[in-house]
Amino acid sequence: MANIPEDKTQSEIIRLRKIRENLKRKRPTFRRIESWRYKRVKERWRKARGIDSKTREKKGGWPISPMIGFRSPKKVRYQSSSGKEEILIFSPVDLSLIDSNRQVGRIAANIGRKKREKIIMEAELLNIRILNPISAKIDLGDLEEELELDDELLEEIDIEDLELSEDEEFGEEE
Repeated sequence: MANIPEDKTQSEIIRLRKIRENLKRKRPTFRRIESWRYKRVKERWRKARGIDSKTREKKGGWPISPMIGFRSPKKVRYQSSSGKEEILIFSPVDLSLIDSNRQVGRIAANIGRKKREKIIMEAELLNIRILNPISAKIDLGDLEEELELDDELLEEIDIEDLELSEDEEFGEEE
């Protein structure tokens, strides 16, 4: 295989990224057949399998099905808009597998606040870019102020002022 200069490969990748953006703009939203007719049928794409299905037969006037021609070029497939490959992160250990020059991280959706914060701290130390850090940054100052306000309200309420009958005190109803 011939050695291709780095400038040519970079210009090729930039060209392919532009092609991918144009394809994305032209790509239709693939809707599940009859989803516009029934509430119980969600819009999420499912392949049409019926024997008389107009979508499966690719008849005009019916929703278009996904085809191989809608894919993006292979060299830029699965890349973020910055041109780097996205890696899904589930724990701080996963950050050690990321090459910061070629890859960026995305924290999985089911990761809790504490673990997210650990992952973000570790990523900053390793100079790894995280694509979705915003949801992990929570301002704890506001929460502390809210808790102080709740304590003040509790102090203002006098328990003796609440009129409860003897039956209500013990959880019994009449």
